[in-house]
Amino acid sequence: MNRLAASAVVALCLIAFQSGPTPRRSEADATRRAEALDLGSVTMEGPAEAVADSLVNLKFRFTVGKAGMKTGGGIRLASAHGLGAEWGGNRLQTQDPLAENYLAAPAEFAWTSHQGVQNPLFKRYHPWQNIHQFLLTGAAHKPGDVVEIALHGVRLQRWDEAAFTLKFYVDPFGNDDYLPLPRNPSFRIVGAAAAEINVIAAPDWIAGRPGWVHVWIGDAFGNPATGFRGVITSGYGEHVFRAGDGGVHRFENVVLPNPGVYRIGVREKNGQLQGQSSPIVVRDAAPQEKLYWGDIHTHTMYSDGRGAPDETYAFGRNVAALDFAAVTDHSFITEDWMWDEIRKTTQRYYEPGRYVTFLAYEWSGQTDVGGDHNVYTSDPDLPLIRCYSYYNYENLRMYHGPRKGANHVEDLFRMLAGQYRNENILVIPHFGGRQGNPAWHNPELQRQIEIFSDHRRSEDWANKFLEKGYRVGIMASTDNHAGNAGYGVRRRQVVAGEEGEVYSRTSPMERGTALVAAYASELTRDGIFQALYHRRTYATTGSRIVLRFEVNGALMGSEIRAGGPPRITAWAEGTAPIRTLRVVKNGRVVYSIAPQALGAKLEYTDLSGDYQNRFYYLDLVQEDGEKAISSPVWVN
Repeated sequence: MNRLAASAVVALCLIAFQSGPTPRRSEADATRRAEALDLGSVTMEGPAEAVADSLVNLKFRFTVGKAGMKTGGGIRLASAHGLGAEWGGNRLQTQDPLAENYLAAPAEFAWTSHQGVQNPLFKRYHPWQNIHQFLLTGAAHKPGDVVEIALHGVRLQRWDEAAFTLKFYVDPFGNDDYLPLPRNPSFRIVGAAAAEINVIAAPDWIAGRPGWVHVWIGDAFGNPATGFRGVITSGYGEHVFRAGDGGVHRFENVVLPNPGVYRIGVREKNGQLQGQSSPIVVRDAAPQEKLYWGDIHTHTMYSDGRGAPDETYAFGRNVAALDFAAVTDHSFITEDWMWDEIRKTTQRYYEPGRYVTFLAYEWSGQTDVGGDHNVYTSDPDLPLIRCYSYYNYENLRMYHGPRKGANHVEDLFRMLAGQYRNENILVIPHFGGRQGNPAWHNPELQRQIEIFSDHRRSEDWANKFLEKGYRVGIMASTDNHAGNAGYGVRRRQVVAGEEGEVYSRTSPMERGTALVAAYASELTRDGIFQALYHRRTYATTGSRIVLRFEVNGALMGSEIRAGGPPRITAWAEGTAPIRTLRVVKNGRVVYSIAPQALGAKLEYTDLSGDYQNRFYYLDLVQEDGEKAISSPVWVN
């Protein structure tokens, strides 16, 4: 769609926003109306706590309230991500009582399932769009009548959640006016049995000074195995896991006396599990800029993810051992009170020197008006700017107030320009559900591009921005919707192939799908933000690969002048043997080595004579399929 057509869509959208029917202003208003009408109440028979990916039996008893229920009325049972499958909801069935996911409901109710983003109720209910509708086709129900809906052997989601909630909407009058019940059943989902040991260490150490080695026990899906009670051992001590540990332990006061590169092993003392730390580079003195790890693209239940912002930040700090993180909930379904809570939580978790948090949100315009962009600030506050690509008056989670949003990414740039000062705002496009569109660019705000996430590895898409001459750094983050900052869970395992990667549909799910590494002078909000703004970053597919890439001594992200052939150097320490290190010049590989070792160094001088107005970056592939890609260096 061209800009003129896109403007017409925006105009129509704004007309609808200004002159549409008067809606209930919020979910809270609709809930108060439900209470005033006394629609009824629901109870659940089932576990208070269940294991991820397990089978459970759930029975819901809905007691009709004073409003009664006329023929044509009904119940909508909604969940944010479905009960079972990764995305798109649980596939309930009514044919085989002995098979998984069997649904039993009264005969006088006609059952219809609406799942995934294509269902006709999506825009009206998002993020509670996975809906099982029970329409009363029989005689009207009186106050006090009970409706039982049972789920036998229903398979749960693969991700832990403090309060997995099933939301009930009730239409008592048969006029398609479904209102939310004020109280809904929920239960806790915890990690499954221990399947792996994750070992994390800070990449930069000083010889003879104490450091830490962080260990968390994971299940097969990337959740902490909180039930683990085994003993782990390393060369620096043992630990017996207890209930209060939550599957996590940190060995403190670990001393490495001599310079070098270390990887510390941790194993289960009386079992088969073992893990190895990310690379530790020990020097005699601290470098001017240290390497820090972050995940700055996550979603909570305040948009279409799981858990509260507090849980997401806590996981990033306490489990994933991140240095920096951000919650980026979709602005179009984030209510004002939620944004206020995100702001307060972000500030509360900011701990200079230990854990840096950024206030942020996702502007989720359709691709033809700009596509997905995350907005970040180094300030403690920032106005929330919404888009209306998914706007629907009937959706109770949509903002219905007087403030206009940005309905094109250029409008977003314009509105943010009034708040921009001293490099305090970043706007980062990503592939996402709505691909960021390279047709529009703001060089002052768009300083990075997200190349890896739970969605996919997006080098092909990101290269379009570089090919257009945009000087954007390379970063990655999970786009995590499971409330686990720093540990993505969605895609299938990637197997190393001749061209770098091959996706296997039969292998286990790949976990830890994306992280951003940043070279910063200090672990503070300003320090990390400046590293991001000035592109001193690289992206990985989740493994904490140590990488340094320079052109004529200038670090990745730099813009330099060269009076002669550029000299390119790279140094890497992998989490598995490094299969290839490749120098990429303007999208084309011009030099590569095959180290077949954990550590590698590369030196290359471009003698082609064709280096003016060119950019170079490094592409690394490990034997296990994990990748790292540096920000470019632009010459002249």
